[in-house]
Amino acid sequence: MVPGMINATEERLREFLVQSVTDVREETLAQVGMTLLTADDEEARALGIQFEGGPDVNVVVTDPARRLGQVRLQSGGRNNTLFFDNRAWGGNFHANIRMAGDESIILFNRIGDAYVTLPDVLLRSDRQFLFWGAGSSAVGCSLEIDGIGHGMVVGDDALISGGVWLRNYDMHAMHDLRTGARINRPPLDTVIERHVWLGQDALLLSCRRVGMGAIIGARSVVKGAVPPCVVAAGTPARIVREGVSWGRHPYGMSGAERISIGLPELPEY
Repeated sequence: MVPGMINATEERLREFLVQSVTDVREETLAQVGMTLLTADDEEARALGIQFEGGPDVNVVVTDPARRLGQVRLQSGGRNNTLFFDNRAWGGNFHANIRMAGDESIILFNRIGDAYVTLPDVLLRSDRQFLFWGAGSSAVGCSLEIDGIGHGMVVGDDALISGGVWLRNYDMHAMHDLRTGARINRPPLDTVIERHVWLGQDALLLSCRRVGMGAIIGARSVVKGAVPPCVVAAGTPARIVREGVSWGRHPYGMSGAERISIGLPELPEY
């Protein structure tokens, strides 16, 4: 699928390249021209990558002449890969990325002129993955992934507000003092389906899935799963309205937005 990606991760990613998540397909990526660099190359620096140490990282781009924005990168492991489908990027991408383990991959798809700021992206373990869908935007979202072989998927056309945290585990272990048994859940895969809006300061902690078209209210705490086309809000988050979604334009949803979540097109706002 992408140079540098190990077979086990490629198999895992295939599970998520479905219509409820993304229009990106493996066969489409296979037809795209790709250029392989390393993070410490002069060519990578010209794209906006500032490599701050550790074993070198593979960088794969679809346009070696189009600037990404500003990417600060630290590596703690070997054979890690960053993929940018930057054929139509506007240079509005800003991220601090740390890849602590080995053989992990991060894929950023065609975001166009969307503004994406990710103050902290941390992959803590080996053979992990992060998939960022086409057209998704973020204004201050932090992501943290733990667990060997686990990953996180952000579907196409997501809108992620400032102060949002996505974390696929509980940070630290909690133990039953009588038995010594660990009582909190292990890391899991987190999937944000297409056209999801995550409100200001939302916390998604060990969240398994947010269904397409859903809205998560500001300062909500989400665990488990949220179905499609609902508003979930509160601490802990609960469903407060069903049969709703959202549009990027303040006056309504576009026909393309409705079609993306499986609804018939209506007259434009």
